Amino acid sequence: MSKYSIKDKVSAKLENNITENTQSMAEKDDLTPEEIAKLTPDEFEFVEYDESEAERAGYSNYSYWRSTVRMFFKNKVAVVNLVIMLVLVLFTFIQPLLPNQFDPNVVNRYDEDTVWMVVDEDGKAKLSGIKYTDGDKAVAVNKDVETLAYVQAPEDWGTPQLYVQEKGGVAEPVSATADANNPGWYYIVVSKGKPYMFVTSEDGAKTTYFEACWITVDEETAGVTSSSSKQTSGDLITDIPEGTVLTYLQVPASWGTPHVMAGGVMRGSESTEIEFLPLEGNDGWYYAFVPAEQMMLEITSENGEYKGKNKGVARVTDPSEIKPQIGFIENQKPNSVFWFGTNNIGQDLWSRMWSGTRTSLFIGIVVALIEAVVGILVGLLWGYVRKLDFLFTEIYNIINNIPTTIILILASYVMRPSVQTIIIAMSLTGWIGLARFIRNQVIIIRDRDFNLASRCLGTPTRRVIVKNLLPQMVSVVMLRMALAIPGAIGSEVFLAYIGLGLPISIPSLGNLVNNGRSLMMAPSLRYQLIIPAVILSIITVCFYLVGNAFSDAADPKNHV
Repeated sequence: MSKYSIKDKVSAKLENNITENTQSMAEKDDLTPEEIAKLTPDEFEFVEYDESEAERAGYSNYSYWRSTVRMFFKNKVAVVNLVIMLVLVLFTFIQPLLPNQFDPNVVNRYDEDTVWMVVDEDGKAKLSGIKYTDGDKAVAVNKDVETLAYVQAPEDWGTPQLYVQEKGGVAEPVSATADANNPGWYYIVVSKGKPYMFVTSEDGAKTTYFEACWITVDEETAGVTSSSSKQTSGDLITDIPEGTVLTYLQVPASWGTPHVMAGGVMRGSESTEIEFLPLEGNDGWYYAFVPAEQMMLEITSENGEYKGKNKGVARVTDPSEIKPQIGFIENQKPNSVFWFGTNNIGQDLWSRMWSGTRTSLFIGIVVALIEAVVGILVGLLWGYVRKLDFLFTEIYNIINNIPTTIILILASYVMRPSVQTIIIAMSLTGWIGLARFIRNQVIIIRDRDFNLASRCLGTPTRRVIVKNLLPQMVSVVMLRMALAIPGAIGSEVFLAYIGLGLPISIPSLGNLVNNGRSLMMAPSLRYQLIIPAVILSIITVCFYLVGNAFSDAADPKNHV
């Protein structure tokens, strides 16, 4: 198969035909009268000179861009990062089209007339006002006197049995209805007169209500919380001495073995030290049998350095209260509904993350394109056209002597905060570095032999710049463009940090990182910084590695 283009194939075929017809004549010095008679006038005409064809005569079937692509795809690491980068970019546009997505700017609130209870294998019941079921609610309720409760229990529990009671009352069984639109979910309407409910398995062997108490100490606030909802795994201890309450206790790991003093409800009552033993199979949990008349527990760390903010109460309380939550779904950790959690006003961080990534990538790509186009054009003219050297040099000196940060801040401060403002502010000075580099490279190679040969053949200046000069600089241009995208995102983060970034109504990685930064010291809220920081890091690393690999592949020295 020929390596030439279609035009070259036709030319070669014509040349072969002429060669075959004249080969016999070319082998002899003298022609016979018959051979002379066969000659035509066309064979004695001069061929017209064509400048483009004269230059083209020195070309081969070599393709710069084909060779560049081939070299790039030999780098497997770069190809993997390119795939990650493309998937990330595409997903930012696909995400809003997926089902059950939240608006990134909507402030989500708890449902005010419905409660969702999720029961796990160990009988731990988690109540929430977050909507876990799909579609419309099964029934409408009068929220002044009723509450709709959804219950989901493990499959091996069978059909869950529900019991309700008033405070301190006797439990009464109630029948639950399976939700046809949400397999595994059951619902009942709970009267606010009997709002305490617990769930048992179909055979009654498992339950969410236990004759025990679970006490936890928060690591940040040292607040002590008491509950009768099971929080440990495995079966409960059954051999409980009469007149005592089985009490489980969890303190921060830094506290060591907890020191507990138990006292009565009345002030001045005598206190007794209670020994809590480690609970097997539950790291960080301890247990003890606390006398029922000494239910008030004062908890301190092993060395006495830390102390519970309030006293724990070791008593068996009523079952879970079916009470709707009120307010914003604020600072929720990642869960099955809000995959990246929520922020301090209840906005879905999953939607805001991808909307912010879309905004930041758009800013970065547009800024990189503007810097590349302006920088390349100015740099080529600056280096190739000698008359423009003085003008562009003075422009460069003026802009370069003003700190880029000052220009960025002033531009963002003068103009109204928006995506367009950010792009303009970043593009004002971003092109100058690339233009100077292009100018220096052009000066180095503009008078080399291949350029002189092109000019001697009459090649237009535009063609010399595009064909001879620009390929020599594609490698660095691509690297600078690849780095300009995360650089622009970094500048956007900086502007958000100083309060001159995008408004809060426009999600961006800058806004997300800046908001998460203020929560870094709160361990339970660090996800609001870690998640956007990870996304930003992936973008930066992928663009750098892909740009660096393409830069190497585009270097003509690697095509030899």
